[in-house]
Amino acid sequence: MNPQDLFNDIKAMKAQLDELSQRAAPVTAEQLEQVIDRPITLDAKSFAQHVLPDLKKGLPDTAAIEQAADKAASRIAQTADQAVQNFEKTAQRIPRHVRVTGDIYGFTTWYAALVYGVILTLVVFGAWFLCDYYREQAQETVIYKQAQEISRERDYYYNQIQDYKRNNPTYTKLFPRYDDQGFWDQFNRP
Repeated sequence: MNPQDLFNDIKAMKAQLDELSQRAAPVTAEQLEQVIDRPITLDAKSFAQHVLPDLKKGLPDTAAIEQAADKAASRIAQTADQAVQNFEKTAQRIPRHVRVTGDIYGFTTWYAALVYGVILTLVVFGAWFLCDYYREQAQETVIYKQAQEISRERDYYYNQIQDYKRNNPTYTKLFPRYDDQGFWDQFNRP
């Protein structure tokens, strides 16, 4: 089929669809099938020859593409050269030597090293004394808690003995008085 014939068929189908849509009566499926049911055969080669000249009008040719690529490459080269020049100018403005005035804090003199050494020594000894103080506090706390525990155990056993003496008066003589006033003297006899 000639491409022009295809365009004519499409125009005829469009005209028939417009005519059907403007009618007052509704369109039936059979009427739509009659409009649409046309065999369309298209020769791709002739269609391409017909359409290709119109498509080529907007496309650039090889020479135009090469010219545009050359222009882009020259712009990139100019931009890179300018960036290198700016970088070199900036690098030249950076001074190679910097003169230092005033005191520099650090290990630049014996005086500064001595001051830092004394500070470090004070910090170490201060931390050692602080740790020693808290270690003593912790030991005193542990000893105090142990003494409380022993005191509770003593009271518990003392009360057990007193209850046993009350419940079994015959065995009272087996349990001598237990107090700190002279009790231990009976064991220190020569």
